[in-house]
Amino acid sequence: MSMRNGLHATILLVLVCAALPAGALTPVDYLFSPDKVANDTQYFLNLAVGDSGFGRSEIEPVLPRLSHYETDLPVALFVARQSGRSFDNVVDLRSRGMSWSAIFHDTGVPYDRLYAGIDRDPGPPYGKAWGYWKKNPHGVVLKDGDIRGLVQVQIGSRLAGVPTWDLAHGRGQGHQVPAVVADKKGRPYAGKGHGKGDKQKGKKAT
Repeated sequence: MSMRNGLHATILLVLVCAALPAGALTPVDYLFSPDKVANDTQYFLNLAVGDSGFGRSEIEPVLPRLSHYETDLPVALFVARQSGRSFDNVVDLRSRGMSWSAIFHDTGVPYDRLYAGIDRDPGPPYGKAWGYWKKNPHGVVLKDGDIRGLVQVQIGSRLAGVPTWDLAHGRGQGHQVPAVVADKKGRPYAGKGHGKGDKQKGKKAT
């Protein structure tokens, strides 16, 4: 996505939230209120936020600066937690257009944290990146997509109590991390007219 499109998405989310009356639901209420969750992706993000150690007052004001918050929010939470930086600081780096690999380097978070519990090749989609990392752990540069996926695996493992390697390997078998977490934790939104809804990938902040 271009920087111009990202800026437009950010401005749109800010304007939508600002236009809502006091007490009205916002597009991201599900991140903080379990009863607003409607699908597996939202449930995963809600649990990740609750597990992060950061409160709504720290997350919500800067969230509009993440143009793809559904995919970038877990990474920002992960980096902030692993580095000891504030959530605002990590989001600021990302909003400047920095890649996640550059942010990992800037904040001193080693790639080892992404591969914790993955002691052998998990196969696609992370096997190739795992091989590069094993051969050159200090010189490899991971793509944003790999980092997003590996962060999701690490958070999912902690949330669901599933071995990290199993989650990474399962991705190649078609098992989405949010769905696995929901299977293990139970779906509080089941039977309320909501489905799994795991086909959302990199949804824009609109």
